[in-house]
Amino acid sequence: MFGFGKKQIEVIIEKYNFSPGESIKGIIKLALNKPTHAKALKVGLIGERLTNTTRVQSGTVRPEQRKEYVFNFEMPLDGEKEYSQGEYNFEIKIPTNISQNLPGGLAGDLLKTVQILAGNKSNIYWYVIAKLDIPMGIDVSNRIQINIA
Repeated sequence: MFGFGKKQIEVIIEKYNFSPGESIKGIIKLALNKPTHAKALKVGLIGERLTNTTRVQSGTVRPEQRKEYVFNFEMPLDGEKEYSQGEYNFEIKIPTNISQNLPGGLAGDLLKTVQILAGNKSNIYWYVIAKLDIPMGIDVSNRIQINIA
């Protein structure tokens, strides 16, 4: 759609399982159909919490899903210019205290138990994302899921 294919920006990383304090190393590959002016090429790490809940309305139970970002880090790899083809190396260090923002220990276990009893289920998904920031247009982006434990 709009001339941008799924493989116009690709995220390639060395591995998919990480621990807090480790570095995510990889390459962003650009293969645009035509030269495109962009503000910046960025790479980032995001943590999304998806919470499945149920809502009762007029006697009908309706499933709902809520998304919130528990972590969002982004850094530029290159600045404003014409982009077409290229490879960009990156390295993102995962903060050692990344899990402090997330419920853990006894409090985390208690929260999970309450959520299960209430019919709510919450999961956190981690992604490395690459984005070509195109002014007055549709950004070209791609993301891959990783595991941080």
